[in-house]
Amino acid sequence: MKIAGLFVLLVGCSFFFSSCDKTPGYGGNCGITGVVKIRKFNTNYSVLREETVLANADVYIIFQDGQGYGDKVKTSYDGSFNFNHLVPGDYKLFVYSNDTTLVSSSQIPITIPVKISKNKELVNAGVLKTADNSPIKGNATISGNVTGHKLGASYTAIHEKMYLTDMLDSTNTNTSYTDYSGNYTFNSLPIGKYKIYVYSKNTVATPPYLLLDTIVTISKNNDVVKNINFDVND
Repeated sequence: MKIAGLFVLLVGCSFFFSSCDKTPGYGGNCGITGVVKIRKFNTNYSVLREETVLANADVYIIFQDGQGYGDKVKTSYDGSFNFNHLVPGDYKLFVYSNDTTLVSSSQIPITIPVKISKNKELVNAGVLKTADNSPIKGNATISGNVTGHKLGASYTAIHEKMYLTDMLDSTNTNTSYTDYSGNYTFNSLPIGKYKIYVYSKNTVATPPYLLLDTIVTISKNNDVVKNINFDVND
């Protein structure tokens, strides 16, 4: 009887302690921290133009597979995030991102597993990277002047149409017109390489117009590139 009673007591204690084990979630003294960054590409994701921290982004945490996400937090100004008051266990974090393979037109989750092994542990999940191919704006400027020639006389090229093509993304083009002084400007340009061009009448052969162009490199976000000048025929 004593042996049987001891067996029942041990089984009962084992059941009691196993039932008290906490599943992943809140109620503990652990935490998970990390950073979210955004990678900015050209239209077809063939060129990485910029990588920077992403503020005010949603970061989701999954407590158990198959039950959806348990909670979400916003990243701070420096892209950092924190989940606090967690118990030890296995978790998953994810952020939404554009699909760089172009298979899906919808956003897809970028997931990273995180394991908390013991109480009072703060786990650094590292960096979660999202992707985007939207046109980006910068603070750089390219400007210049256009003069013209007609019947041997020079003149100020007013309302001359100027073109800019992004060499890292040929689908990103822009136009500008010269003012009454023959000056033109392209503003809000990000770091990159650009082709500036204008069409000039071909006075010696066909085709009737020639493309005059030059390549300009923007190496800093606030670059001011001046005196990209052209001389056209009319």
